[in-house]
Amino acid sequence: MNNLTYTVGKPVLYMAGDANGWATNDYLAGEDGVHFTGFMYLNQNGFKFCTQPEWKGTNYGADFNTAADAANITMTEEAGYYKVDVDLESKSYVLTPITTIGIIGSASPNGWDSDVDMTYVPYNAETKALGYWEAKDITLASGEIKFRANDDWAINWGGDTNALTQGGDNISVEAGTYDIKLYAWANGYAKCELIKK
Repeated sequence: MNNLTYTVGKPVLYMAGDANGWATNDYLAGEDGVHFTGFMYLNQNGFKFCTQPEWKGTNYGADFNTAADAANITMTEEAGYYKVDVDLESKSYVLTPITTIGIIGSASPNGWDSDVDMTYVPYNAETKALGYWEAKDITLASGEIKFRANDDWAINWGGDTNALTQGGDNISVEAGTYDIKLYAWANGYAKCELIKK
């Protein structure tokens, strides 16, 4: 008998829009192929959700219309960073504003008491660099950190720095001065870079 092992990827939905240069590189992840959650910057100039990269699958436009000529989804909310929840069964989405993302933990300058806020660096249309959250020249003690949104634990990232998850474990760090980048994407796709100086 052959003992074959394989991994089946979890369902993924992509967002492509004006805010990311219409590239399918913003992820929403799910478990059941119907409900998806991701974190991304959006603006009022339109976007679509896609089941495959580079428009090769089913593409959902306004009112979740899948026709090739479907209009773009446009939002009335302010441009900004959002938690995006999509329900393909009810053909709906919910946007939860993320006004801040910060670093907190025993290694952080403010300990577990309050966040050190990061700055959002948007997608760069010229270099195609993806948007990310950043803290420069932050001095950390030996200990642990996590990332969280809106100064609250309802949305937080931890665990493997190359595959951060919601509610993941604390991240161990060594003492030093760092530039930190957080790509606050969907569960298991988010990642951070801890660049020690």
